[in-house]
Amino acid sequence: MDILFHEHIYSKGISDKKMISIQKKIRKQSPKLNLFLVTLPIGQQGILEIYWYPELLQPFYRSKNEKVTVVGVAKSREDAFSLVEEIIQDVGWKDGIISVADYFEEKA
Repeated sequence: MDILFHEHIYSKGISDKKMISIQKKIRKQSPKLNLFLVTLPIGQQGILEIYWYPELLQPFYRSKNEKVTVVGVAKSREDAFSLVEEIIQDVGWKDGIISVADYFEEKA
């Protein structure tokens, strides 16, 4: 599994300097991080997904040939849910549809 980071990452209580360090550690697949990652959906369904970072280090995920795009990083599950709410508010609604993937494509 390839973990990519979007240019515009949402975070709760994480400085820019710390975010750079976190991204380096995730790229090296450091198992010491206790973070929650908000990602674009892996499949075609869903809006956003939340993963506990150590979960992505398990063999099941490592063996997948998928790319995961991280759009948010949080220190707790509650903060991750808060980030999802913030992202959805920023994206807005259009005809009852939330187009998160399109929003992040435009921001790239």
